Amino acid sequence: MTRHLVLWLLLTTCPLGAQAQGGRVPLDLGLKALQEPLQTLSTGDRQVVDTVIGLIKESKHTQAFAYLTTLTTNNPMNSSVRVLRAYVMLELGNLTGALDDAKSAEDSGTHSAYRCWFLAQVAYVAGDKSVCLREIKHLDGSAEYGAQAQQLGRKLNGTK
Repeated sequence: MTRHLVLWLLLTTCPLGAQAQGGRVPLDLGLKALQEPLQTLSTGDRQVVDTVIGLIKESKHTQAFAYLTTLTTNNPMNSSVRVLRAYVMLELGNLTGALDDAKSAEDSGTHSAYRCWFLAQVAYVAGDKSVCLREIKHLDGSAEYGAQAQQLGRKLNGTK
């Protein structure tokens, strides 16, 4: 695991924020779930991820986006790179791009409850109710994300 990712995991115990429709919306980036796909990257690409994480921490999202776009081109099926890029796009206010990358992340590799959860959150922020509800349904019964997904569903439907 990269040095910066370990440090960031230790320092980030609360959900990160993402820009959305005029305000900040909490978004659980779930960094622990990103670890495994990042291990499949080359050493050079993992070093770029270290740089990207540093840029995100410094709120330099435009620079992070440039690096992540190259990483995505080089590693189109790496779900963690797609998740990071989707997060950065949310921070930049690109809801459509973020949703597209979150969908690509969810479609890559074997099924992952985390990727369904991330897509549900991005769809919520982007205002795509149908995708959000679909992903919430996928998480029904998930020990790790089920309760959070149900809470997001209630929020989406305007109930508590």
